Amino acid sequence: MKIVRAILFILNVIFAIGLVLTSLAGVIAPSKSIFPSLFAFGYLPMLALNAMMIVLWLVFGRWEFLLSTVAILSRYTLVPLFIQVGGNSTVPPADEHPLMVTLMTYNLHNFQGHDKTATPTDSNVCEFLTLVREHQPDILCLQEYLPGRKVSATDSLVLMGYNHYYSTAGSPSHNPRSVVVFSKLPFTYVKGIDRTKLMVEVLKDNRRFRVCCVHMDSYQFDDTDFEEIEKMRHGEVQESSRRTFSKVKQTLIQHEEEWNNSLQPLIAECSVPMVLAGDMNDIPSSFLYHKITRHLKDTYTEKGIGFSTTYDGAFPKFRIDMVFHGEGISTLSYKRLRSKISDHYPVLVAFELNDETTAR
Repeated sequence: MKIVRAILFILNVIFAIGLVLTSLAGVIAPSKSIFPSLFAFGYLPMLALNAMMIVLWLVFGRWEFLLSTVAILSRYTLVPLFIQVGGNSTVPPADEHPLMVTLMTYNLHNFQGHDKTATPTDSNVCEFLTLVREHQPDILCLQEYLPGRKVSATDSLVLMGYNHYYSTAGSPSHNPRSVVVFSKLPFTYVKGIDRTKLMVEVLKDNRRFRVCCVHMDSYQFDDTDFEEIEKMRHGEVQESSRRTFSKVKQTLIQHEEEWNNSLQPLIAECSVPMVLAGDMNDIPSSFLYHKITRHLKDTYTEKGIGFSTTYDGAFPKFRIDMVFHGEGISTLSYKRLRSKISDHYPVLVAFELNDETTAR
């Protein structure tokens, strides 16, 4: 029994230290050391392992349960980033909130479907249009948007009232990496930041606010990488896995550069209320997320319910599609929607412009 307790104690120390390491990504930049950002992906597994150790020690009636208890309590603030209770998923009546705006962000994966078929399918375009028609968001922030072949998503959206739109491709037609914003509300200003970031200034009842639609750098995984990820899930880390780790490292460092060169200056210079929405390609405990939430609020942590996974591919299978907002805006509801037309899920948010929001 002493040997068993000794082994459990050593494992417990490793798990407790591991949990602490998973929370350092917010303070150590990937360019300085990539390990905290890599450890961040293990927060939930380490949390579960430490919870299991607490139960085991309590069964044995041992004081060692304090090891994991202290580790969890020291890092409990990350839990609400992954799971929420007591939020609101229902968009309130518009007549009760005259300054309410609804927004949907969705990485459409070029309408290729969850199984990554070779070409976009018109059936997926039609299903997307049905989704939009059902929820009627005022603003659509779309990533990896192609309008379709026989069925034109752009023309159909215009007929549905989305008369104002702009794409980083100039026109939302032929760039598979483009982002586009469709809106029922008029634009007063448009700024294409780069091919994966777009900002529009929107007018709502003589009040101005800005929406920044982004698609942060992706991991560019191919079939070989997905095979390696599947092996790692089963505990098989091989020499060939270094290639996949290298791609993750490069992407996380690129996110830091995108923050420093694009997003941070954009947020700092914005003089009206701001919404940041899109595919962040990063997890809630990441360096990028911590940087953003120092300036903007996460709508999920305000009104989300449950464990809101927004990506259903191989990696990173977390909440990577997000909506943030700054001062002058209040979140009313948050909902992750179900859809099979992409390997991402759409997110629908309702927010309200406060009375002090800048008037025209």
